Amino acid sequence: MQARQSDRVPTKATGSCKTARGMQWDIQLDNLSCGGCRVDDPRYGLELGSFVKLFIAGTGPHHAEVAWRQNDRVGLEFVKKLPDRVFKLLAQEEWDAARAADLNAASSQQVRRVC
Repeated sequence: MQARQSDRVPTKATGSCKTARGMQWDIQLDNLSCGGCRVDDPRYGLELGSFVKLFIAGTGPHHAEVAWRQNDRVGLEFVKKLPDRVFKLLAQEEWDAARAADLNAASSQQVRRVC
């Protein structure tokens, strides 16, 4: 297991997790960083190395890989780090502001179409 790239903060954020197989369920995050989070997985539905989509407090989808498992606790590593503003607002439990910042970050990404 690699060392963490960024500090984690405790959180009460809720959301949902969706697997590549289409299974989806509600989650509560235990902690969060720009690079990942920890969630409980009492159903043992998340396999090490599998990829999921996370929706956190109205933000997302955030694509993540199951990086580790200890019993029913799972560490998820985001494929792309959370934008700093979105992370800070989630860490402060400013859910509506985080949702708005996430929408703003998504709409500001440039899209290039090739025909």
